[in-house]
This record gives sequence, structure tokens and C-alpha cells, in this order.
Amino acid sequence: MSSQPRLDFHRSVFDNGLTLIVAENRRLPLVGIQVFVLAGVDQNPPGQSGLASLTARLLDEGTQKYDHDQISRIVENAGTSLSLFSQREVSGISVQLRSEELNTILELLQQMLRHPTFPEDRFVLEREVVRNHVRALADDPQTVASQLLNRLVYAGTPLEKTVLGIPEELAGLTVEDVRRFHARKFAPGSVWISVAGDVDRNQIREEIGRRFADWEAPQFSREVVSCFRRQDRPLRLTKHMDKEQVHLLIGHLGVERRCSDYLALQVLDVILGSGPGFTSRIPRRLRDEQGLAYTTYSDIASSSGIYPGRFQAYISTSAANRERALEGLLGEIREVVDKGVEEEELETAKRFLTGSFVFEIQSNYLVSRFMFATELFQLGSNYLERYPELIASISREEVNRVARAHLDTVNYSTVVVGPVSEGKEFGRDATGKDPGR
Repeated sequence: MSSQPRLDFHRSVFDNGLTLIVAENRRLPLVGIQVFVLAGVDQNPPGQSGLASLTARLLDEGTQKYDHDQISRIVENAGTSLSLFSQREVSGISVQLRSEELNTILELLQQMLRHPTFPEDRFVLEREVVRNHVRALADDPQTVASQLLNRLVYAGTPLEKTVLGIPEELAGLTVEDVRRFHARKFAPGSVWISVAGDVDRNQIREEIGRRFADWEAPQFSREVVSCFRRQDRPLRLTKHMDKEQVHLLIGHLGVERRCSDYLALQVLDVILGSGPGFTSRIPRRLRDEQGLAYTTYSDIASSSGIYPGRFQAYISTSAANRERALEGLLGEIREVVDKGVEEEELETAKRFLTGSFVFEIQSNYLVSRFMFATELFQLGSNYLERYPELIASISREEVNRVARAHLDTVNYSTVVVGPVSEGKEFGRDATGKDPGR
């Protein structure tokens, strides 16, 4: 008998394009629901960064049927956990509930998705909350470094700006912008409802159909971002912040989730910088052996999605060790590209991945997210069962090939944030813009 975990789930697509994914788990009277809308940062219009996030954050602030206080009472009385999210490619709603409250919560979700009213007073309040949060993040050097790297890697696309938006563009957003965004981007063909837990798949399909099958969105339009390109020269940004540590990021454009090299890149990530310290070279050598880093890591696979993610290698260190730390990062990347990986570390990385993969489905919440990714990227309904076998089949030669193919040791971006001097380097100034643009 196989000891590998199984996950049986069923996918339905309604005539209006809405997708429902259901996994039954009757062991506990609990249900996890994730609603995913393909309307993330990628759908923000030019000059309106933060609009997707602000729209998502306002979904529970009032609907045609419920005002803000009523929504709060429904969630509280049902003993439900409800949260809203917005990311690079999706926005949505996450709910954890007791199965006896399913119909109540489904009615609430219908109102939030289809009939939000976006009251102006709640909009003004939430916009100010977001602006304050953005200002607070501007004092965190690791966050600042990551944002600057995105500006280089995703230059010219909506993804170069943060999920929450930049202050000057947030200040210009109006409640009508939010209403317009919802009308154009929240449509059944871009909505996936993923349900895991104590439900009957036929019953849940009927309940979802009753509330959503007649949903129409005549104003719907979805933009496809397609102008990604790998840089053809090294770039560098430095930003002074009066902090004790220097934060260094090296990176460049990565791969989409559907890239055929994705699993081999996962193995490479564990070997180079995303696994436990005893497994990964960068943490073990730079932090544990040389004492250069407070925190250090690298990865390329984890940010992959509908659009290419990014390769990034990060280290935080003292100002005195800045150049040594930077050379250490580059040295580890160059070594894995030039010399490849060892058979022993390959096997260790594969055991780590296959042993930890089960944690992807240890709760209804995680199951619902896993099902969405599996269906969105067409991985196959038996992906969970096949994963250990797929990882086991990856050879040393394959990992060495993907390292050479996807890690660029010449044309990469470097971001330095901390007690450093700002200046023009590599043809770009400290804003990331080419001079004269």
C-alpha cells in the first residue's frame, strides 16, 4: 500500500466561466474557502498602483444587503475567520468556518463579490490606513531593497510597483476608481472558488450555482502583461538608510510556474539557498561558517506564477563586511553555475522536498490554495501523488543544466540599502531610471 498522501478533488466550470474546486474532508466539521480573482497588481492601470489591493480591502466594508457593521456581526456570530488579500496576480477572500455556517457565509461571499457598494467614508478611511502602512514600510530596509529590485526586474510593467502602491499614486485614487476597477476586473470568468472540508461536493455546487451562475459582468476586461525581458547588462541601485545593517539583493527575471524546468529549479533552490542551513550552500557557508550574515538566502522558483518570478539572492550584514558579503553571494552563484552540484547534496535536497511536501496540505486552508494552483497551472489532479516521483527522477545533470540556463552571473541587478552613499551606477540613477528618460 502506498504511503503517499492523496487528495481527491473535483472541478466544475459554470456556463459564465466561474470555476469551483471542491475537496471533501469529513473528519472535522470545518470548511476552508478561498476565493481567487485574477485581478492583482498586474491589472492596475498606469499611475494607479495599489488600486487592486484597495479594492480587495474594501470588499467587506459594505454591500447592497449588508453594511460594514452587519458584516462584522455575521462573521463574529458565526465564529468565522475572514481575511482579504491581494497579490501580484490575484486578489481574493479567505474564510475558515464551521460547516454549519456554510450557507450564511456563502450568502455573505456572494454579496462581497458581486454587490459591494464601496461606501465613500470607508474608502477614505481605508486609503489612509494603507498610506500609513506604506509609510511605515518605507523605514524597513529589507522591504525597500525588495521594492527596488522589482523596479529593475519588472521595469515598464505594473509589477514594478508594490502591492499596496506608492504614496503619490495612492493619494490620487478615488472611490470611483475602485468601483470602476471592480466592475471591470471582478467577473465570473476570472473567479475561482476553492472549497475544502466538511462539505458534499454536489450540494456545494448547487449552492454556489444558485448564488453565482447568473452573474454577468458586461464591462469585464483583463489586461495581459507580456513585455517581460531579461536585462542585457548589469544594473545597480544604492539607497542610503540610517540603519546598522546593510541589505544586499542580487537578482534578475525568473521563470513562469509552467516552465518545464520548475521542479529542477526547486531542487537547485534547496541546494543553493532556500533550504535549511545544513542543506543550502549560501546559509551554511556565508552565515554559519564565515559569520558574514545575519540573514541570507536565495531562490528562483518560489515567486513563479502566471508571470515570471525573479531570481533573488539576499544577505544582510554589517557595513564593514559589505563587499565581502556581496562577493560571497556572487561567488556561490558562480560556483553552482560553473561547477554544478554534488550528488550527495542533490540527494539531500530531493529528500527534503519530498519529505516536506505533505505540509502543503495540512489544513483546509492550505488544501484550498493547493487545489487552485494545481488547476490554474494544469498540474494534474494526481500531482500530489506524482510529486515525490517527479522529484526523485531529477538528475544531477538536469540541475546543472537549469543552473546554467536560468542563473545569470553577468547581467544581473544589485541593490544595496543601508549606511551607504547613493549615486549613479551602471547607467541608471538611484531612481532606477535611465538618464534622460
